[in-house]
Amino acid sequence: MKKRTAILLCTAAVMIAAAGCQKKAEPAETTAKEAAQSTESQGTGEDAGETETVGNADFPKKPIQIICPVKAGGDTDYNTRVIAQYLSKYLGVNVIVTNVDGGATILGMQQVLDGEPDGYTMVINGLDAYIPKMMGTTDVCIDSFKTVGIPLFDNTTVLVANSASGYESIADVVEKTKAAPNTIEYAMKIGAANQIYGIAMNKEWGAEFKMMDVGNNSAKMTALLGQQTDTAVLAYALAKDYFATGEFQALCLLGAEKNELLPDVPMPSEYGLKDIDCSKWFWLGVHPDTPDEIVDILSDGLEKVTQDPEFIATMEANYLTVDYIAKEEAQEYANQFYEDTLVPYTEEFLASGTK
Repeated sequence: MKKRTAILLCTAAVMIAAAGCQKKAEPAETTAKEAAQSTESQGTGEDAGETETVGNADFPKKPIQIICPVKAGGDTDYNTRVIAQYLSKYLGVNVIVTNVDGGATILGMQQVLDGEPDGYTMVINGLDAYIPKMMGTTDVCIDSFKTVGIPLFDNTTVLVANSASGYESIADVVEKTKAAPNTIEYAMKIGAANQIYGIAMNKEWGAEFKMMDVGNNSAKMTALLGQQTDTAVLAYALAKDYFATGEFQALCLLGAEKNELLPDVPMPSEYGLKDIDCSKWFWLGVHPDTPDEIVDILSDGLEKVTQDPEFIATMEANYLTVDYIAKEEAQEYANQFYEDTLVPYTEEFLASGTK
């Protein structure tokens, strides 16, 4: 992960300068629903009590909730439920997932900020956490929380088309958009990072995609299947069944580097186009007034999840990378990634009409 390495080196330099101035596993093919059912089945904590736990006698003493600030059915929802299942194994209590959709993820984040600073409510998010602040609608972002950690990375964002479209390559699609501007649609969700991905493709490739507000990932897949839209970005695992049947084609990987788990998906640079990094990571945080010792317990538990062989196998079966960055280092990583990948398109994003 070259991009992560570069960001971490930058983070380390900042931290040094500042100092000087003073895995029971889900099957590989599990669905989000199955993961949820498995998590719910642990509600009594009986299974968790039989496994190694972290923490002390005071925390945790009751179920922990993870707020997922998007609708059920997408990759964030699925990954959250698997993380919750394994986290319950190491914290010794049930960890449940609650979907709170709305406000471009702000409703769910605000629910944590309005709650008690006791560590019993966490929130999961990624780059979408920064979008409302970019839009000027709120000051809430990752810096509004204490960061627990980042356990999971997804370098599988692909630009997808229905195979019936007949596109030969990403270069073919780009040329077609130039020949007939604003006729080839790019399905996205207003106020989400994938809206900025469309802006980036138009700017960096000289493309002329027509931006269409379709909705979440499930809505995008439905539109692609029905040929109601031309292209969309999706995590590869979400649409892997359609890739297997040949109904969908992955035009290119939108990442900083080639993914060895997806050797047949080309990078834009293989066709003379600039590579655009739309990879993802999954961040967890808590109320900013949560005691540090509680954050430490949650972070230690999350790190144990990332060391669980069964968790690793489950995630790798979905082409994801398991790695752990803890607390302040994870927060610095998230902020730097945002600066590198979204901030350069702020002007175009705001001019596009985002409210």
